[in-house]
Amino acid sequence: MINLRTAVLLAAYKQWADQRLYDSLAALPAEEVSKERAGVCKSMLGTLNHVYVVDRIWQAHLQRQPHEFKTRLEVPHPDFAALRAAQQDMNAWFIDWVAGQTEASLAEVIEFAFVSGEQSAMTAGAMLLHVVNHAAYHRGWVVQMYFEIPARPPVADLPVFLTEVYPAHTLA
Repeated sequence: MINLRTAVLLAAYKQWADQRLYDSLAALPAEEVSKERAGVCKSMLGTLNHVYVVDRIWQAHLQRQPHEFKTRLEVPHPDFAALRAAQQDMNAWFIDWVAGQTEASLAEVIEFAFVSGEQSAMTAGAMLLHVVNHAAYHRGWVVQMYFEIPARPPVADLPVFLTEVYPAHTLA
């Protein structure tokens, strides 16, 4: 589904976009990050915990190991600084994981169970793509919450990353 070059790009993009968002959130008043808002995840912090939990779940699937989560809405890190550090470690894990992959390993089909217990299977590359896409989707939720503050959200779009950080990919 995805090749090694794309996997490297996606992992680097996720790390960069998350860093940009967390840097921006750190500059907001602390109460805004944890303030209860409309939505399933209830706050910016809740939404970011959801992203982290889902990252951990897919990490476990990629490692072919069980995970400890009973729901995707758990909040393992109610403290922003702790969550930020945990997400940085998680993103570093994905960077390292991708560095150890090959075209063949990215195409390998891995069986897993969703949190609901339903069984499924996906390629390792598709799992990485889901992790990156899922995080981008929920960064959008957090960005929408900025407008309730009101505050200017960070720009973390892929074209910005490609232009500012990874320009070699803008030509390929």
